[in-house]
Amino acid sequence: MAPPTWLNHPLFNVASFLILGQLAKRLNLDNPDNLFYARATYLCAQATVIGLAYWLMSVVDKKNDTTTLRYVKPAAQEWDGTKGQEELVVTTNKDYDIAEIKKSITQTLTGLGIIGFLHLQFKFTQPLVIQSILVFKTFFLSKQALLHVWGEPAVGDLRRPFKNESPFGGMMGGGQPLTDKASIKRAEKALKNQ
Repeated sequence: MAPPTWLNHPLFNVASFLILGQLAKRLNLDNPDNLFYARATYLCAQATVIGLAYWLMSVVDKKNDTTTLRYVKPAAQEWDGTKGQEELVVTTNKDYDIAEIKKSITQTLTGLGIIGFLHLQFKFTQPLVIQSILVFKTFFLSKQALLHVWGEPAVGDLRRPFKNESPFGGMMGGGQPLTDKASIKRAEKALKNQ
């Protein structure tokens, strides 16, 4: 059973953001009691999603998919404009999925720090309400959840290694992972020559 496709539609994302923003305005977060409940809900939501991520890691571990996964991690561009070296990655589907789930935990903790800073330093309260709900949408529509919770087949966008969807992916990590035989052979040859 797959989640409804409209949940990931850009118009749904914009509409949910606007509706949740209006909801946050109506909650009167200037009232200390309401603000306490908003903070508690936010922290509970983040803790729940982190707990769900650890549960998802146990699901991946139980499936124990030891299919070999080989790809080339593209060379990252250094600050001085030079390119580093491509890296051959040989792993299993299980290890790859667990590493991706750990990245999502790190992203959740980073978001927690950013929202906490914005709230405590600048008194922003709307993100507490919005992220208390959207964090669950993000988790349940992640590629790992689609594969291991919803039972989607690993084809198309769900084929490992996952494409880098970050808008800053080109600047931060270099580019998309390469899975073609020529790139893998070139990386193996470079590794032997070292």
